[in-house]
Amino acid sequence: MLNSFDVLIIGLSLVLLLVGSARKIARWRVGEPEVRDGNAGKRFASMFASVVGHDRILEEAVPGYMHVFLFFGFFIPFIFVVFAQLHVATLTPAAAGGISLILDLVGGLALVGLLMAIYRRYALSPDRLDEQGNADGLLLIGLLFIIVSGFVVEGLRLAVTTPEGTWFAPLGSLIAFVLAPFGPKVDAQVIVWVWRLHFYAILLLIATMPYSKLFHVISGILNNYYRSNKPKGVVSLLDIENSETFGVAHVHQFTWKQLMDSDACIRCGRCQDNCPAYLTEKPLTPKKLIQDIRECLYDKSKQIAKCKESGEDITWGLPDEEKALFGGYLTDDQIWSCTTCRACMEVCPMYVEHVDKIVDLRRNLVLMESSFPAEVQTVFKNFENNSNPWGLGWADRGNWAKEAAGVTTMAENADVDYLLWIGCSGSFDDRYKKVTNSLVKVMQAAGVSFSILGSEEKCCGDSARKMGNEYLYQTLAMENIETMNGYGVKNIVVMCPHGYNTLKKDYKQLGGDYNVIHHTELIKQLLDDGRIELKRPLPARAVYHDSCYLGRYNDIYTQPREILQEVQGLELVEMDRNNKRGFCCGAGGGRMWMEETLGNAKINDNRVAQALEKEPEVAVTACPFCMVMFEDGLKFHDREMDVKVMDVVEIVAEALEVTG
Repeated sequence: MLNSFDVLIIGLSLVLLLVGSARKIARWRVGEPEVRDGNAGKRFASMFASVVGHDRILEEAVPGYMHVFLFFGFFIPFIFVVFAQLHVATLTPAAAGGISLILDLVGGLALVGLLMAIYRRYALSPDRLDEQGNADGLLLIGLLFIIVSGFVVEGLRLAVTTPEGTWFAPLGSLIAFVLAPFGPKVDAQVIVWVWRLHFYAILLLIATMPYSKLFHVISGILNNYYRSNKPKGVVSLLDIENSETFGVAHVHQFTWKQLMDSDACIRCGRCQDNCPAYLTEKPLTPKKLIQDIRECLYDKSKQIAKCKESGEDITWGLPDEEKALFGGYLTDDQIWSCTTCRACMEVCPMYVEHVDKIVDLRRNLVLMESSFPAEVQTVFKNFENNSNPWGLGWADRGNWAKEAAGVTTMAENADVDYLLWIGCSGSFDDRYKKVTNSLVKVMQAAGVSFSILGSEEKCCGDSARKMGNEYLYQTLAMENIETMNGYGVKNIVVMCPHGYNTLKKDYKQLGGDYNVIHHTELIKQLLDDGRIELKRPLPARAVYHDSCYLGRYNDIYTQPREILQEVQGLELVEMDRNNKRGFCCGAGGGRMWMEETLGNAKINDNRVAQALEKEPEVAVTACPFCMVMFEDGLKFHDREMDVKVMDVVEIVAEALEVTG
């Protein structure tokens, strides 16, 4: 039974927990407001799947099961103890024995999980696990003491009362067997005091939770609940006309949810293990980015709160003599190294939103500071003058169609099944024009009616937006939306995954609501409907590269592979990094238009090396950026003569024998 001192200690530990948690929440509240409510049922279900179901955590077996053992090894006993103290029900001996067995087994799993954690951190010591002082080590020692002392209490009790052991407590009985010689000498008070040490250690753990990594039990649950329910990859829409500042230059300009992210991050390192920038030794590691933001928040939150309370203007941040977010905590090279591939976000068990922060930081650099890589200035001017990144004459956008029989513009014929969105690469890049023609031939062979916009089409704006030039993006997008709405466009087929993602999701923020499909989705549907057949054998060994914006942004993984598997003679082999864990080509986030001078290797050279390990004859993709990066990578490896790079639709066109 608990005495008055125990109740006092429980109360004190809960107060410390609440006070510490309130301080954390107060830090988040210095951020900008953001609406993250609504869909409570859906949010709770998603949170439950992550927190209790360990959906993402179990994607990596060893750390996944380690966490499962620890989670249930502490959570289940905690629930039983709470119910026991509340005297919820009187248990029969059989029920009490069953509960004892459950507690004994989950306690054993917790011990296994903790030993796994200790071995992994200090014996295997992977690069992704950093140590912040002695905090993590002390936490592991504390957890170990709680588990071991709990079994010692059980063993001492059984050594006195049931020295022969019981099946209701197999692990406790094992300890009782060891302690059996001391059983007759053990005073009841000894058991009580060992139990109290065990109990007080638990209370100490609870009291210090807001000050240790264990706070992720709270922040992780909240972060899971308040995760974005927008379509993947959609960033916030800036109010260009009414805003005085754009993006984030100071930590308080992040939203409260973005600041919560920094406390939810548990430094597990999964993000950096999958980050192409980090893996090619660029200045960026997603984990450090979040931790740097957290450090800045902790350093400045009190002063920011005081400024807000006093009404002092903090629009431009804190005094100049203090460390600024840029320069003091983050660097421009970190921010510009990101390819926005979402690899970090797709593996994060806490659902931290890294890419959104990077885009917000870029927005400030571009729109407020005019600070960006030199080559980006040329690209922006090309967008402004000719609506494409190369600066080629906008009036020539539809010239490729002059050699393709039967292609009409929407101005000539808007009564069609689909608008075929060609995109900048499909219109101007000589290599990708061949892909455009292959798709035209496949659609015509299947009897699909379509038209193009021709010179009325402008760049979708994806690169401009991801590089932080929201003003330029919105200008391009609104012009395209006005044109398409004028023709009453409903259905769009897109070749470029970047255009696909932008037209499908981002344009809805500006009033452009369309049914958008990627050309691999269309081809798969045509095959399933029997409207085309792949009769011509193409014997070759092929690897398929997942475009980030097709895969991680839109979950299109199976369709391209199923198409290739229908081609007779084509042997499809997978790279080690594939599907959700695929490795970026290095061109996303506007990196297509920037020089890659940092790190020990170019990202595309690294990815091509991964493909060459499989000794392919053909490297297949479904993205114009990926095609460029693969062809450049093959030249770097001196393999451009024996390995071809092809789009999925080019292979389909050859298998259809419609090569023209």
